[in-house]
Amino acid sequence: MPKDTVAKAPTPAETPTPAPAAQCPNDPDPSQLTKLYGHGKAAFVTPDGARHEFDVEIAETEDAQQRGLMYRTSLAETAGMVFVFAETHHATFWMKNTCIPLDLVFVGENDRVIGVVTAPPLSELPREVPGFSKYVVELGAGVAKKRGIAIGTLFSRSP
Repeated sequence: MPKDTVAKAPTPAETPTPAPAAQCPNDPDPSQLTKLYGHGKAAFVTPDGARHEFDVEIAETEDAQQRGLMYRTSLAETAGMVFVFAETHHATFWMKNTCIPLDLVFVGENDRVIGVVTAPPLSELPREVPGFSKYVVELGAGVAKKRGIAIGTLFSRSP
């Protein structure tokens, strides 16, 4: 598997805001919410030793990863979604049909954060960081900065 590289801190290009309800597309199949995702806990341990835990949905299948947090209109500050990849790779995300702004936390093969990007809702602009990701964790926009989650932060998860 490719070795991770460390990303430089991203420059915020946009200030994300939630999409107006009128712009958020209707979920074509709400039953998918109970079918696609596992549930578990995830945590980040910042360099100062603080542990920040989240209740997460786990997207391991291709269908779950393609859907992600699409059509959601809110996300609790203590919640998120973990994308678990079969192989470490260069991950790229977009926000199509995703109605809430998110922090995308890219985690490398060594379970350390390699980059954080904040993405506005309903954008098809690709979001990525240099390096190879084993996981990407989606949190509400601003949560990573508020909790001190940045490059080098340790990540762990439990089913």
